Amino acid sequence: MKIAIWNNPVTYPVLEGFKTAFGEGVYPMARTEILKELRDGIADVALIPSDLALAHPEDFDILPAVAVSTWNNPYAILTVSQTLGSKTLGIIHGNEGSLSALVAAVVLKEHYGTVVALNERDDLPAELSPHALISVPLEGDASASDVDPITIDLAQEWYELTSYPFVWAVFATRKGAAGPDVIRAVRDAMIAIDDNRVAFSKKWNDNPEMESFFLNDLRMRLDDLAVASLTEMCDHLYFYGLTEEINPVMFASLPPDEDEDAQA
Repeated sequence: MKIAIWNNPVTYPVLEGFKTAFGEGVYPMARTEILKELRDGIADVALIPSDLALAHPEDFDILPAVAVSTWNNPYAILTVSQTLGSKTLGIIHGNEGSLSALVAAVVLKEHYGTVVALNERDDLPAELSPHALISVPLEGDASASDVDPITIDLAQEWYELTSYPFVWAVFATRKGAAGPDVIRAVRDAMIAIDDNRVAFSKKWNDNPEMESFFLNDLRMRLDDLAVASLTEMCDHLYFYGLTEEINPVMFASLPPDEDEDAQA
């Protein structure tokens, strides 16, 4: 089985764990390429950004039981150099930062009344991570003067807004390809990582930030809170013009007895 994993820091523990479970058939892919990899049948399963999965229910089946979500995320940070609550803010981002940028737009609007203008570019400074967000005051906004920069954790802001963890990535197959064997294999591999965190965390002994993130912040179960978060996200995808309607969150299914065990 070939499994493509979105190449984002929040999914690195899954990438490493799946390499252990499935071997050479597991590989990282950029956000810009991973949907095509799945559509073209090169990958059997992919861990893809949640917004892409929710925006294309006609093309993909989301697998049940497991996903990648967090209450906090040190890799989804926005530094704002103007007063929170300002009327407007610009955010420059690359394609890899599109999901974080959308979350920033939602929480700044809903929490602080700030309307965000998103500007996706392919020429971010080379020294920046491709996942980075750059906030810029819009022309004529005087609130940026003499203000100490404020750093906000976008996952934490989402939690404070919705009371749910933010779901960064879900497993998906092409429509109709999510058979029971595929669902079981992905579910069991994720549960194995979740149940053996201390052992897996040794891979990041030289990276304290990632080690702490994996041990304390990363959630791997697609529980009721994560499903509710995805449902909330569907509303925002519609309101921001990324879908033509509010799509329901639908999952591929296992036989009822196994599905109940997976949610336990």
